[in-house]
Amino acid sequence: MNVLRRMRTAVWIPFLVVTWIGCENLVVENDNSPDKSQVLADPNDVVNLIGSSFLDFWRANVWQNGQMPLTAIADEYSYSWANFAGRHLSSEPRVAFDNSPTFAFADAMKEPWDNNYLAISNTSDALSIIDQDESAFEETAKLKAFARFIQGLCHGYIALRYDQGFTVDEHSDLTTLELKPYPEIMDFALQKLEESVAIANSNSFTIPAEDDWVFGLTVTNEDLARLAHSFMARFIASVGRRPAERASADWALVIRHAEQGITEDWAPIGNDSGELEWDPTKAWGQEGRSWSRADYRTIGPADKSGGFRNWLNQPVEDRNVFDIYTSDRRIVGPEDGMETIVAGEQRDRAGAHTAGTVLTYPRNSGTDFEYWGVPGPFPPSRGTYHYSSHTHKRYRAYLDNGNNGPMVQFKVTELDMLIAEGLLRTGGSTDRVAELINKTRVERGQLNPASGLDAVGSPDDDQSPMDDAGLWAKLKHEKNIECYLAASGRAYFDKRGWGDLAPGSPLHFAVPGGELEVLRIPIYTFGGIGGDDAASKAGRGAYRTSNIYIERPK
Repeated sequence: MNVLRRMRTAVWIPFLVVTWIGCENLVVENDNSPDKSQVLADPNDVVNLIGSSFLDFWRANVWQNGQMPLTAIADEYSYSWANFAGRHLSSEPRVAFDNSPTFAFADAMKEPWDNNYLAISNTSDALSIIDQDESAFEETAKLKAFARFIQGLCHGYIALRYDQGFTVDEHSDLTTLELKPYPEIMDFALQKLEESVAIANSNSFTIPAEDDWVFGLTVTNEDLARLAHSFMARFIASVGRRPAERASADWALVIRHAEQGITEDWAPIGNDSGELEWDPTKAWGQEGRSWSRADYRTIGPADKSGGFRNWLNQPVEDRNVFDIYTSDRRIVGPEDGMETIVAGEQRDRAGAHTAGTVLTYPRNSGTDFEYWGVPGPFPPSRGTYHYSSHTHKRYRAYLDNGNNGPMVQFKVTELDMLIAEGLLRTGGSTDRVAELINKTRVERGQLNPASGLDAVGSPDDDQSPMDDAGLWAKLKHEKNIECYLAASGRAYFDKRGWGDLAPGSPLHFAVPGGELEVLRIPIYTFGGIGGDDAASKAGRGAYRTSNIYIERPK
């Protein structure tokens, strides 16, 4: 397996065994490479290997190729730059993902695969050494619980993103690994997370913030268990590729895990100016001058002026920027009519206006989204449907602080909405559904409260915050607005399961092409209008058929 050839040990020495799986198994021994038990002979190396595994997980799923392609294809934010396959995946009509290893942006799927398996390999190596002599280690329960947690997360994201993959732990025989379909990968992920919870619930330990295992956060055994429950709720709900599969999930189990989940937003803290502890959507997702804008497909349903409907009814090539009028105060401010301000540093940095210029806007900016009054930085030749008058600003403090500070990756609101969705799917209390929706709809959106007497609607309903919308529509709006850019892939995983992706969008991705070549499997892919495993639900409105961190759009 090609990815196992690239896995490292604590001191970056390659694996002893190189395994190719294809028509035949070939084991090549490297006599110059020491066995992992030699490399990890010092217990501190084993501890460091486990402690650094969170960074491997983060690089796999939160760095650019982990987040940006999925955010663009979900029409959460809009950008037409080629970087990270954004233009390839979000332009219209949708096309199949180019899974050739020679594709200029093959790393969009290769890097998440490689780094997830890197974290899995490292934790498996460490656990195998611990199992040989537990007496050599202090706090073995902490080491085992955290390693199992990382194994569970990484297998879970492999299952969410790819159609198939490998299940690997310290007991695996690398010469006999076989690709398994994503449901089996997810089952394995959930098993590892359950094991982590069992260890955490039976032992008391603390991961100190200064150790930086989880980027500046102190994590107790109770915290780790709550995180594992949260991810299990997300994984069980999100693994379905189509509405029927999402509906068939064990929603009672989703609710049970969510109710045992985090009680405050989980936000690892970046403090190295984006060198490693880095969240691109908290930076580039707030940077409307050069990188992105809030996609109308996500914020437009709040419009009550008819502008969004008119935009939808236009041919894709004729869509352009328009103004949103809404009562949702996260998107626009509290006053109707015009807003006159003097451009300050933020507007000046946006490149739209010179500081000190008097600006008049048709609506105030909201708490989470800022109105800029200009289409966006994208070339019109790539489609004016990528334009938007708004950019996200809720996490702008991270950008303004030089890519330092909290990097939210799991919001309590996500768990609330999973519980609410589970209740709707299982015939639970609509009063409780309304209560959960209103936690953010009323307090932050300043919208009229939802009621348990509202029409329930159905999972097919379009996102909407309107008073006369059903509970399903209001739930979708709360989750899409409140959890905007908060978690890698969240919008993509939700929208495919709700049937809300643009037609032709891939429902998942193939094993990366370079890996397939080593496995001697013909290269295959998904997506494109009429393609394999491509989103096909249409008719609900209209869909639009030194430092890498200062890299500029292409």
